[in-house]
Amino acid sequence: MSAENKQVSSGIPRSALVALLFVCLAAVGVVVYLVLRPADSRQELIIAMLEVESPRAAGVNVLEVTDTLANPAAEAVEGQRYKVLVVDNAREGDSGIARIGGLVTFVPGTQRGDLVVVEVTRLRRSTADSIVIERLDSGVALPEQPSRAPAPVPRGEASPLVGQIFRGTIYDTAAEGDGVIRVSGKVVFVAGAVKGEHVEFQITRDTDRFAHAVVLSKSPVPFAEDHLTPSVELERPVQTTARRDRPVTSGQMMDVTVTETDRRNPSVDGVARIDGFVIFVPGTQPGDQVRIRITDVRARAASSEVISSN
Repeated sequence: MSAENKQVSSGIPRSALVALLFVCLAAVGVVVYLVLRPADSRQELIIAMLEVESPRAAGVNVLEVTDTLANPAAEAVEGQRYKVLVVDNAREGDSGIARIGGLVTFVPGTQRGDLVVVEVTRLRRSTADSIVIERLDSGVALPEQPSRAPAPVPRGEASPLVGQIFRGTIYDTAAEGDGVIRVSGKVVFVAGAVKGEHVEFQITRDTDRFAHAVVLSKSPVPFAEDHLTPSVELERPVQTTARRDRPVTSGQMMDVTVTETDRRNPSVDGVARIDGFVIFVPGTQPGDQVRIRITDVRARAASSEVISSN
């Protein structure tokens, strides 16, 4: 059989076989080049050098952990990590509360007494958000808080006020959260009472400058004068003609300055006042200036939410 007859019987033209061979050779050549080509010899380009004593001074996070127990004054910086002790539980949600440099820091998924390493994710005026990086311990005893008790009663005869029971209207709230009233000109701090409440209270401690008392009961209306203890006159604050209606309405927005802490949750929430009317401002501390929206109005107080910090 001739060559022409073989080409026809095979069905593949000779030219196609030649083209396929060239393609295979080209592919092999490309592979050999990619394998044997020299590495990129270009030098590394240094854009800038930071001449600082430490990476932290340049704002570089090198995963250092600041121990806030050893350094309570440590400043909270976004992106940095801190060893903290959770000292309280948030009122809402599964979060604990720690403090970094006095800043209230919310730590999700923790409880009071947890010792954790956190990373600060967001800073606000008076609070911060964080995430847990490492759990170190739980059930840690909290440090004792400094006592707010006044100086001890001077030695000598027992005060005639101690043990006496009085009834009256609280005319102010102290920074520590106790109600303030006067008995015979002496300031009495009444634990468990706030401004505007009508309370029956008993004197438990008396000093040269002021006295302390506890609430025995509360009344929705003012007490009559004949309810006073006969042996000691109770001095009531002068009644004014100020309006008794609520000065705020639900949904109203306003700028306020937080003047005191919420005695129910002093490490987290603050209190502002409008014409003496109490407004609870969550996530704030005394001195904060914020814009709020009133969310709930009750007889003697209102709740709010923070819109922005001023």
